[in-house]
Amino acid sequence: MFFYKKLESIEKKAFKLHFIYSIIEGIVIGVTLLNEFVFLRSLKGSEFLTGILFFGSVIVYLSLIFFNELIRRSNNKKKLIRITALITRLPLLVFVFFPNQLNGQGNLIIHLGFILIFFFYFLGTTITLPTINLLLKDSYKNNNFGKLYGYSATANKLSVLIGTFVFGQMLYQNYFVFRLVYPSIGILSIVALFTLSTIPFKQTTIIIKNKFATSLKNSLKRMYSILVNDKAFFHFELAFFAYGIAFMITSPVITFFFESYMKLSYAGISTYKAAAGIITVIALPLLGILSDKIDPRRFGIINFSAMLVYVLFIMITEYIQQYTIVGNIEIYYTLVVAFFAFGIFNAAGALSWNIGSSFFSKNANDSADYQSVHISLTGIRALMAPMGVLIYTIIGYKYTFGISIFFLILAILILIISTRKKQ
Repeated sequence: MFFYKKLESIEKKAFKLHFIYSIIEGIVIGVTLLNEFVFLRSLKGSEFLTGILFFGSVIVYLSLIFFNELIRRSNNKKKLIRITALITRLPLLVFVFFPNQLNGQGNLIIHLGFILIFFFYFLGTTITLPTINLLLKDSYKNNNFGKLYGYSATANKLSVLIGTFVFGQMLYQNYFVFRLVYPSIGILSIVALFTLSTIPFKQTTIIIKNKFATSLKNSLKRMYSILVNDKAFFHFELAFFAYGIAFMITSPVITFFFESYMKLSYAGISTYKAAAGIITVIALPLLGILSDKIDPRRFGIINFSAMLVYVLFIMITEYIQQYTIVGNIEIYYTLVVAFFAFGIFNAAGALSWNIGSSFFSKNANDSADYQSVHISLTGIRALMAPMGVLIYTIIGYKYTFGISIFFLILAILILIISTRKKQ
């Protein structure tokens, strides 16, 4: 890595630790990408409860309004990450006690247990995501931020690819192998977060003057002030909100489409996701460099356009189902295009969603506030997730995907208009 030699010592250490964290956590994320399929197929969960599972994975972001103040008041952010790792990852060890087959009794308890365990897992994201940005913003120079994050994100996506593909093949052989895999990734994730917590950070002593309720109110005022006073960021978030609605109503329905309508095997699902992962890995370094050079709103247009193509070609698959068989996998031509676009979307989204807000901030503390606004709004739009299942139930796949495409076009138009205005 020729660029590594040009970095300052603090950047080198931060990059090395973030890179290691990204690789380990990527394996964990790769496994969790198949959660909904495990719930539907292995545990025979209902589509309604699958919607609740997805809803739980995103509604946790609403709690960031509370956790943002907790992060701000913390005098030891490294310790906070480690405590979060233990509280939210150790529950994954419970999966070792799940049955290795379903007997038709007590399945509701198993289903609710599955949802609750992963609710705790995703709850940890509300602390780790803004804290990661805070740590990196303090260590990386602005002109290196996107590039260095992009390299780590590339390693992360490569690990995601491996994790998803290997787990999918394991599930193809044994539907209940998750009983051992989930506890394993719980331990791996703890190791990853402990590694992350060793990134250099200039900790300043926080003097707590107000009660938590008062500080929480002030935090909300700061977040509101950011949206009101930073018009470019407001437009960025407005577009993300429209995109988020499209994402929320579509994500669980796409899972139903692949599971119930297309009846893809575990091997097929993991192969498509792994192929998209390869595209992501190839695209990420280039997009990481690009993200440092263009307005984050223009970069967002790339992100939303790629998702639009992804949803569009999945919708087309309902009508055009030509395919060829490779091994034991049916390769649908429309899904090849869809997952190619998904790979680009994943790459652009990894940068735009995770660090896009940081480009509007001026320093590490501002970065945490901007990211908190960004993720909190994710929680608010997560309220739309059940609507996707409801729309699909009433009017079917085609119209659900059509509504999603409408909101994606709206998001793109908002960003195009915004970038033409002088801020």
